[in-house]
Amino acid sequence: MSSKRPYLLLATIIVLWGMNFVVSRFLSGIEPVRVSGIFFGFFRYSLGAITMLFVLAFRRDGFSTIIEEVRPYKIILLLSAFFSAIFVMASHMSAEFVSSGTTSIIVNLCPIFVLLYGIKYLKESFTIGKAVGFVLGLIGGLIFLWNSIIFSPGFEIGVILALIAMIAWGSYTISLHYLEGANRYIVMTVKHVSSSLMIIPFILLLALDGTPFILVLDLWSIIGILFSGILASGLAYVLYFTAIEILGAPKASSFLFLVPFVSIIGDYVLGEPPALIALIAGSIALIGVGIVRWSTSSEMKQSDQ
Repeated sequence: MSSKRPYLLLATIIVLWGMNFVVSRFLSGIEPVRVSGIFFGFFRYSLGAITMLFVLAFRRDGFSTIIEEVRPYKIILLLSAFFSAIFVMASHMSAEFVSSGTTSIIVNLCPIFVLLYGIKYLKESFTIGKAVGFVLGLIGGLIFLWNSIIFSPGFEIGVILALIAMIAWGSYTISLHYLEGANRYIVMTVKHVSSSLMIIPFILLLALDGTPFILVLDLWSIIGILFSGILASGLAYVLYFTAIEILGAPKASSFLFLVPFVSIIGDYVLGEPPALIALIAGSIALIGVGIVRWSTSSEMKQSDQ
């Protein structure tokens, strides 16, 4: 097997996940708005679930196999699905108010949050590398948030929603620790299905509250929704699991801090280039996140030897 293959897979995944924030912003935050953020999140996970069901069928994982695999993990899996549902709603609703790069950077600061949990509750070591990454991530993240709120008045709602998405994604990431050993394909499929169903009550609550929704099904919205659901929430996970099987989960995940850089490039395409201070602060924060990820990856690799 080519040594380049897993890295080509990761490059594809990074582009797909980074572009997903851009597509969300284009459809939900750039005039003319075509899809409300919460609808976008629902369609994304629903199509992702359908895609993963086809993957399970291809793998010949029958219903009895799925039930047997899920049974020991049902409580943590439901909790995982809930966190994921909150994440997808908050992140895509955030896209209604702030740029794709802003949402992507804030969401991808979650390893800093996960690091604190790991040290306190999972007894992970606090190495020099993690300390440096934590400080850079914290300082860069705080400056980025301060710049986003102070110099972009009216965008507070978007930043708050992105922060909620970050906490939810961090919580989801933590829940994956307790799903180690489970079949990744089955877990992801059940999670997508459960999260999609969990989003429906939130849509109904917002509708009862009088929240206006937008859904314009034209060529751009259909292509965007299909991209997000089938590619970014279906194919990307299949590619990611393949990369994990080759490189291992710690090393594969250590590259994901690059996702926001794709979203930032998308900001320029959409005509929303970030301010210089935001770009610098965001880059510092992401470098810090990268150091944390790489330190964790190296530590886990050594513990496996």
